[in-house]
Amino acid sequence: MSNVEVALRIRPINRRELELGSNYIVSLNDDNVTLLNPKISSDGNTNQERSRHFVFDKTFSSIEPALPNYATQESIYRDIGCKVIDSAFDGYNACVFAYGQTGSGKTYTVFGDADQSGLTPRICKGMYSRMSETTDRTTYQTEISYLEIYNEKVRDLLQQRPKKKSSNRHALRVREHPKFGPYVDGLSRHLVSDSSSLLNLLDKGNENRTTAATHIHETSSRSHSIFTINFSQASFRGDL
Repeated sequence: MSNVEVALRIRPINRRELELGSNYIVSLNDDNVTLLNPKISSDGNTNQERSRHFVFDKTFSSIEPALPNYATQESIYRDIGCKVIDSAFDGYNACVFAYGQTGSGKTYTVFGDADQSGLTPRICKGMYSRMSETTDRTTYQTEISYLEIYNEKVRDLLQQRPKKKSSNRHALRVREHPKFGPYVDGLSRHLVSDSSSLLNLLDKGNENRTTAATHIHETSSRSHSIFTINFSQASFRGDL
């Protein structure tokens, strides 16, 4: 696994886009992506390029379930999430960073919904499943934290929100540790022993996230969020 892998997922057309008569302007050929500009004529009488071409490490098409190469939540987990778990058990830091405009499907891909869980819940379940399969004398410890950044303020999503919206009681400060680098002062860390406890805290944090309606998405996540799993393992070698 390389240090950084970049993947692209194409979501289906939403209800608003259907009402506007929108069409797809992106096509895939393996991991090559072609993006068409519908405002530019295809007759060649222009100095502007009508198409742009990009190459990604992985591409996923979730346009139509009936299509043979439709990318499900499970298939994305197998291609991306399993690598995160492998890195964690090999002793390396791993991160999934979702980027895209409002309504592009970031929250659905990372967290999923009631019917289809996303990358984060699947990774959590996969980690505990692998822990349970360990046959040697290895012990594990898992701690989690969950924060959001909204209006340049950092808030702990796993603490009770203040009753007054104007209260800054949970606005935390980002500080610099001389050895470990940036950290959030006062951010709670929760020790969890199984996937059910972890997912319950994840659901609690998601309920506390700041959401609002936009012209693209009715329940858009209006903040950036960081869900962190601190995973440590200790193995006995001989008598040590």
